[in-house]
Amino acid sequence: MAQSARWIRLGLVEPLELHASYAGLAAAQQRDAAPIVLWAQAKTHLCLGQSQGLAEIDPRSTLPVVRRPLGGGLVWVDEHQYVFVVIAPARFAPGRPSRWFPWALSPAIAAYRDFGLRAYLNGADIWLHGRKIAGSGAATIGECAVIASSFLVKFPAERFAAAVASPSSAFRQWLREGLALAMTEWAEHGEAPAERALETAFRARVEAQHGWQFESAWPTAAEQAAIEEARRELSEPVETGPSRMTRGGIKLNADAHLVERDGRRELRVGTRVKSTATG
Repeated sequence: MAQSARWIRLGLVEPLELHASYAGLAAAQQRDAAPIVLWAQAKTHLCLGQSQGLAEIDPRSTLPVVRRPLGGGLVWVDEHQYVFVVIAPARFAPGRPSRWFPWALSPAIAAYRDFGLRAYLNGADIWLHGRKIAGSGAATIGECAVIASSFLVKFPAERFAAAVASPSSAFRQWLREGLALAMTEWAEHGEAPAERALETAFRARVEAQHGWQFESAWPTAAEQAAIEEARRELSEPVETGPSRMTRGGIKLNADAHLVERDGRRELRVGTRVKSTATG
C-alpha cells in the first residue's frame, strides 16, 4: 500500500518565506506525520549555510542575505531555480545522515534524465558532464530529516562572483574562471521544460522511488504558526563571523576550490591546478 504524502507548492516567494516555510513545516511535524515535499521558487538572494557568517559576502553587495537552517556553503538562489525540499519524519529516512542525499536526490536525477540530461550524484551534489548543476543542504529539524536542492535552469556566474568576498581583483577574476570550470546550468545543455512539466515529472519520480502517494496540500494553522516562528528566528541579523568556511577562499564544488592566503593564490579544479604568488 502506498504511503500518503503531502505536496506543497508555494509558487514564487520572498527569500525569507522560502526558508521559514520548510523550517516551520519540519518543526511542526510529529513522529507519525506523513512526509512532505515543498516545491517553490524564490526571489534573488544569497543564502548562507547554518555555520557561515557575512565574512563570505562582499560588504558592497546589496543583495538580500538569509542564513538557512541547513548545512553547506554560500549559494545563489533566484527565480531561475526550482527549489524542492524533502521533509520526512525520521522513520522514512536512512539512519545515517550521509545516506540522506542519495535517498532524497535520486528522484531529481531521474527527472533530469527524463528530459535528456545525464545527471548523476557526486557526494551531496548533482553533477552533469563533470560539473555541478545542483548543490544540496540537509539538517535534522524537530522530528524530521530535511534535505533541500533545486533544478538549476540558469546560473548568473558573473553576479555571484561579484557578491563573493574577494581579497583582490585578481581573486575575483579567477573566481569567474573557476565557476566556469566547476558549475553548469540546464540552459547550457538545451531548453529546460516548462515548470509544470518538470514538477509533474519530479513528483512522479519521488512517488516511484519512495512508494509515496501525494496529495496537494497547504500548511495547517499549526504549521503556519511554526512558519511564523521560524520567520522571526531567521530574520535575526547575520553576524560577520565566524571566519570563512574555506579559509581564505571558497569551495566551488566537491573537487574544486579557490583560495588566496599565505602569499599565494590557488585555483584547483579536479587535477588541474593554477597557482601564483600574490606578494
